[in-house]
Amino acid sequence: MRSLIYIGIYALAVSCAPRIEDPLLLAQLGSEKLYFEDIQDRLPSSGSMEAADSAGYVDLIITTWAKNVLLVQAAEFNLREELQDFEDLVEQYRNDLLKHAYIDRYINQNLDTTIVDEEVREYYEANKSSFELKERIVQAKYIAAPVGAQKMSEAKRWFTSTSQQEKFLDWAEVFATKQSNYKDSIWVPMDDFIAEIPLDVSNPYIYFDRTKKFTCEDTVLAYFVEVNDVRLEDSYSPLEYVDERVRKVLLNKRRLKLIERIEENIIEDAIEEGTLIIY
Repeated sequence: MRSLIYIGIYALAVSCAPRIEDPLLLAQLGSEKLYFEDIQDRLPSSGSMEAADSAGYVDLIITTWAKNVLLVQAAEFNLREELQDFEDLVEQYRNDLLKHAYIDRYINQNLDTTIVDEEVREYYEANKSSFELKERIVQAKYIAAPVGAQKMSEAKRWFTSTSQQEKFLDWAEVFATKQSNYKDSIWVPMDDFIAEIPLDVSNPYIYFDRTKKFTCEDTVLAYFVEVNDVRLEDSYSPLEYVDERVRKVLLNKRRLKLIERIEENIIEDAIEEGTLIIY
């Protein structure tokens, strides 16, 4: 009988939902009441579910609601001594959420996010000891061409020659099929760079430091590698490598100062208005 009632209620409510004016009571537990409007948004659209399934779904919602209400009531009864502590925690959580939302809105409206290069450099120079390298890094790039490309032997000679770079670049423009995403000025972890090329040497770090131009190859491609600079761990990071990190630090410092200003202004305004009196 109850399922039939729910079927009727659900069918009527779904088909006539926009025109319902009086709340439709589905269940009551003491002073707590569950109305159709409380669950309306959770119901499937009309015709998307069989009537029996609809009734079962409504029944599940009501049962879940009743369980939650009963559990809260049981907790309030059995945890009466701790209840005030919970209410204090809820109040504190609400206050924290409000403060966080207010501060975030104020910062979004007032924080200057423009950081010029000179600021970055000044902070870096004043705090170099905070930017020690934890890994070896390299400024390098490469291009690659098929091992069977025409004039490969000559291209390798042109590449390492300081006087025949134009010949190599003209050759590479025709035959190069792959190149690194790195530019001369970009620092990357050395292990990441080495993983991209088929370098077969016992100590690649020393090799990179001593050899600024070299070729290596696998069965498919010959790689023309140019090393601009190398830094070892425990030395200072170059500014270019930590530029983004420094900018984030500076931006966070501005954010913290802005929060301090908010708090100071609130106190000052309250004292001026006479709403805060400190004895």
